Amino acid sequence: MADHSGKERIPGVPRYRRPKDMPTSGTEPFFPNFLLKEWIVGSVILVAFILWIIFNPVELTAVADPADTSFIPVPDWYFLFLYQLLKYIPGEIIWLGTVVIPGIAFTLLLLAPWLDRRKARHPMKRPIATWGMVIAMVFMGWLTYEARMQHEEALAKNPPKPAAPQVKDTAIVDPNDPGAKIFAQNCAACHGAELKGQVGPSLLGVGNKYTAEQIQGIIKSGKPPIMPANVVQGDDAVKVAQWLAKQKQK
Repeated sequence: MADHSGKERIPGVPRYRRPKDMPTSGTEPFFPNFLLKEWIVGSVILVAFILWIIFNPVELTAVADPADTSFIPVPDWYFLFLYQLLKYIPGEIIWLGTVVIPGIAFTLLLLAPWLDRRKARHPMKRPIATWGMVIAMVFMGWLTYEARMQHEEALAKNPPKPAAPQVKDTAIVDPNDPGAKIFAQNCAACHGAELKGQVGPSLLGVGNKYTAEQIQGIIKSGKPPIMPANVVQGDDAVKVAQWLAKQKQK
């Protein structure tokens, strides 16, 4: 990299190393002239990117739901080509896609300054670097396109569940009830201490849907696929059911 920065990117030969018989037109020192231009261009791009982010904020998607088995994970767009590359490599030789191929690409990039040492700056006169970059960009673009298309096909076959409506009334009725304490000890790990749900669903407003007897039946029998039966038993189950039945929302 030092050789690449010190020789190939200099538009001409630095003055301190310029031969006496070399013409002076068309050359400039790398520091500070050339480097200052790169800093200015980099700063303009960075400011433009920041402004683009400020005026085009990314919209938040639905809240993560560990119980949603329909969710199809996919990396951000700039990693899609690597994601797609691993799809074409069977599990037994996954090392080929995770170590060998990226290692070869990194090594070629590292050796680029030594593979093509021509002084010409026109792209057509630098065939190794030019065609190497073209092939790499085409390959990455094709893999990204394939990954995007396959993801959309998978979403069409298995559409995500619609996001649960946000509950506006989050007030917990009678938080000092004995049933609330039993709930906190046995049920809050899944349904949340504020009844907003975690692994299990939210129970805010559960009193609008079920009676105390129905809730007690659910506690006794469980509810597939993740709620086991008899998490709370006996009088404690009755107290929890009666307290949850009070959780009615407007």
